[in-house]
Amino acid sequence: MRGPIDFIIVAFEGNKFDGSILQALTDALDKGIINLLALAIMVKNDDGTVTALNLEDAGDQYLIEFANKYTTKHEVDDDDAKEVAGLLENSSTAGVLIIEHLWAKPLKEALLKAGGKLVAEGRIHPEAEVELSMKV
Repeated sequence: MRGPIDFIIVAFEGNKFDGSILQALTDALDKGIINLLALAIMVKNDDGTVTALNLEDAGDQYLIEFANKYTTKHEVDDDDAKEVAGLLENSSTAGVLIIEHLWAKPLKEALLKAGGKLVAEGRIHPEAEVELSMKV
């Protein structure tokens, strides 16, 4: 049984990706909160050409160490790369993550054992919280 799976695409201006931002990801992986299913670095040049970078070849020592420690079984394929390319501005870099939420697996199992059935799901981004008008 798998936990919920999400994809996250984060864009950065310029064609430089600093692997040091992966520290928070490392913490979540080491704590068993998430499982990393795929990770890719995509670069969109000034002319609109998109290239997927191999983490080991990215030139950043932290990225190399991260790639050696956290191997993934899935690849971001050509179709996914084309979709990401459509989201990026020229002269930018994107990190593409596909993660499994391990923390949710026991909850999922308990809900299924209790006869629960998923009727809806979604995500509300923190920036939209004001729009909810929820009383807490």
